[in-house]
Amino acid sequence: MRDIMKRFLAAATAAVVVWWATGGRADEAAEAAAVAGVNRLGWDLVRASGAGNAVVSPASVWEALAMTHVGAAGDTAAEIATVLGMPDDRGAIAAAARTLRQAFVDSKGETITIAIANRLWAQRGKRLEEPFVTALEAGYGATAGLVDFAGGHEAARAEINGWVGDHTERKIPELLGAGSITPLTRLVLTNAVFMKAPWAEPFVESATQPAPFFVAPGRPVDVPFMRRSATLAAGRVGEAGAAATVCEIPYAGDRLAMVIVVPDEVDGLPDVCRGLTGDWPRTWRAEDGRVRRRPVTLALPKWTARKSLSLNAALQSLGMRKAFDGAADFSGIDGTRDLVVTDVVHEGFVDVGEAGTEAAAATGVVVGVRSMAPGREEPLVVKADRPFAWAVIDRQTAAVLFAGVVADPRG
Repeated sequence: MRDIMKRFLAAATAAVVVWWATGGRADEAAEAAAVAGVNRLGWDLVRASGAGNAVVSPASVWEALAMTHVGAAGDTAAEIATVLGMPDDRGAIAAAARTLRQAFVDSKGETITIAIANRLWAQRGKRLEEPFVTALEAGYGATAGLVDFAGGHEAARAEINGWVGDHTERKIPELLGAGSITPLTRLVLTNAVFMKAPWAEPFVESATQPAPFFVAPGRPVDVPFMRRSATLAAGRVGEAGAAATVCEIPYAGDRLAMVIVVPDEVDGLPDVCRGLTGDWPRTWRAEDGRVRRRPVTLALPKWTARKSLSLNAALQSLGMRKAFDGAADFSGIDGTRDLVVTDVVHEGFVDVGEAGTEAAAATGVVVGVRSMAPGREEPLVVKADRPFAWAVIDRQTAAVLFAGVVADPRG
């Protein structure tokens, strides 16, 4: 107990904790499982995000749930592992998390910023199990801050929101909304992600011109479209109502890329999104070379999007049920069966323009007590002039850092 409190008190004095992964890579099977789990979770959350533009960071949500798994036991832990797409094994999940973090760290370059941070927030004076604290610090870089949820929940909420804002360049200033933290809250796990990446080849601003974007069949609105001609990985995928054109737009260094998925039909985005799974985009690349490097004439709208989500219903529909109800077992946190997840919140932000992309996201898990050769073929025309899906991926592993849909570039 004394050692734990000393660790908490020391951690409470730290203003910033940003981790970079260390150690070796997991084996290929573990990496593939983690990537598939992140990607599948991301598209499940995009589909569940409701009407309008969507932006989520599946990597952020996956990491926050992985930290939650550390304190879970029994069926509660098994359900969280299923949502993660991983075996119910803390060591395997932590190793996979390190591999994914390293992949994103490796994608950094001289001009690309990627920052990821984890943090544990605990009720001052509450006893926590030492293995839980140690595992979070060793496996996820999540040291602990002490706050007083019971006696000053609004002050605690402000402190956590301030930390998230600091780690997202103020793009996510209020992850935890009013009412999300109460005197019954005992623990909050947070993950924050920030990315700023220039395109490998910027769009020329003078080429940006207004053009129609069809928010629905027969409903065009004029928005600014960026334009360029280049040799890019692109092609046609899917069939019937799920047919679409895809294109990878690389960022500086060619490790990160934005993938856009433009349905053939103006109202085809729901059908296309249903086909996005944990195996994408590897499946497209493997299908007879349909997605390959080729001349492309690209028209992409500029857009900015922000979306705040409570993920409770979505996660329960994916099978993570016991964590939210009376059967929850988080005895790994404090040795009792008194704790339950009261909320899982997420906010994402993205700004796409001629120079590149700036994106940020944060996730909070609130735990409380119960109460052909290029140049010799016609360019593929990729015109994102209708609702479309997008994602920022690590091209080496195909892991998704950010994902979303653009229903209306005007916001």
